[in-house]
Amino acid sequence: MNFQKWDMGSKMIFIASCAAFISFFFKWVDVGFLSQNGFSQGAVFFILVFLYPFLMVVREKRMNKKLGYVMAILGVILGIVYISSKTVDFVGSTINMASGGPYLFMAACGLLALGVYKRKN
Repeated sequence: MNFQKWDMGSKMIFIASCAAFISFFFKWVDVGFLSQNGFSQGAVFFILVFLYPFLMVVREKRMNKKLGYVMAILGVILGIVYISSKTVDFVGSTINMASGGPYLFMAACGLLALGVYKRKN
C-alpha cells in the first residue's frame, strides 16, 4: 500500500472511506438534551457500502466501476432514509433530529462516487 503512487481517484476513495468512518464519531441524533453518535445509533453498518471500493484501492486491484457507483448511490440513499426517519411531529411542528454525522456520511459518499469516476483502473 503506497499512498504516493496511487492515482487521484484512489486517493479520493481512501479519504472518503476515512471520512465515512469518522462520521460515526459525530452526533447522528441531537435533540438538545439527548445526542447519540453513529455507533450508538447502529448506523455503523452503513460503512459496508465503502468496503468493496476501499478493498480494491488498498489491494491495488481493478475495480468494477458500475459496482462502485452503485455502492456510492446506495450510501446516499441510506443517508437520506436515515435522515427522513428522524423527522417527527413535536408539539404541532415538524422537527428533524438528525445531526451532522449523516450529512458528513453522505458527503463522503459523494466523494466516493467522484473517486470511482477518477480512478484509472
